[in-house]
Amino acid sequence: MSRPQKHTAQSTNGKYNYLLFDSVFAFNAFVDHEIQQLSKTNASRWNNVVQSTIQNLNSGTEWYGNPTPKDIEELNEHRTFSGMELVRKIQPQIKDKLAKYLDYLEDAVLPKPKMAYNDRGLGVFSFERAAMAMFKNFPVDTRTPVDTAVSQMNIELNNHSINTSVKTVYAYFQDKQMSYPAMQLYIMAGANANVQGDQLLYVGLACAELVEFLELRGISVEVNVMIGTSFSNQVAMACVRVKRFQDKLDKNQLLLISSDPRYFRFRGFKSLVALSNYFGLTIPSGLGSITAQMGAAFAKAINSKGFVFEQSYAMETAVNEVTQIIESYKTQLAV
Repeated sequence: MSRPQKHTAQSTNGKYNYLLFDSVFAFNAFVDHEIQQLSKTNASRWNNVVQSTIQNLNSGTEWYGNPTPKDIEELNEHRTFSGMELVRKIQPQIKDKLAKYLDYLEDAVLPKPKMAYNDRGLGVFSFERAAMAMFKNFPVDTRTPVDTAVSQMNIELNNHSINTSVKTVYAYFQDKQMSYPAMQLYIMAGANANVQGDQLLYVGLACAELVEFLELRGISVEVNVMIGTSFSNQVAMACVRVKRFQDKLDKNQLLLISSDPRYFRFRGFKSLVALSNYFGLTIPSGLGSITAQMGAAFAKAINSKGFVFEQSYAMETAVNEVTQIIESYKTQLAV
């Protein structure tokens, strides 16, 4: 496979060593390849992760979410978000919590364009609107027997025009802001060891709600997930794009890589070892840590106009991040 280009950036948190990936597939392929190229020390670190994972699974822990995976192979081949049942339970709660904030933001910050209709051919023809009052014309010419017969045949063959009494049948967005700039979102994935598996879910779900809110207002959104670790005053980081501006959000891909404990607490750890090794670093036995503001500092270093979801392990925190990002975006528009 082709080797991804190495990048570095400086921030207040130290030196960032980072790689950019266009998809979750490309990221997984890199990790699986690099894990075969480990230095002796990094190979020992990865073996320790594998052994501790086996012990955790044998103990029946919920650290990887519920139910507990059967074995290492299940974790390594995990490619589909496993908590959709939990999503169906939690997502309505997040929507309810967000509702009052989003109602305010819709009225005062980023109103959704309203649909209007005209008869001047501006916009898109709305068949549904025209169909509300359709009628058929049956022109009959009786000047001669031949004309009468032709008219009768046209009626029998449905060769007649269909009209509508509704004239305003062209739909367009009224007062639509045409110059909203696109938004790039960055999500810091994962968690430190004391966070329960299901608590990882909030940040991904909150991001999905934010993307829907923005795109209903004509704002193109790109979503990137950051996976990284900090040690020895530097950071090894992967920035994985899970949604391009022009694509619909694949909620499975977003939740898998940002919020799934089965993914992060095995393949995520695997990626931390692989990233460190790729940059010639020796990862510590504890695999480093996710420090406060690590994601925000990285996003600021590579894209000053990006917006960041830091780690949110409670519903209220995730909701607050959504509202802050929307208000910060509106403030940025005014500059």
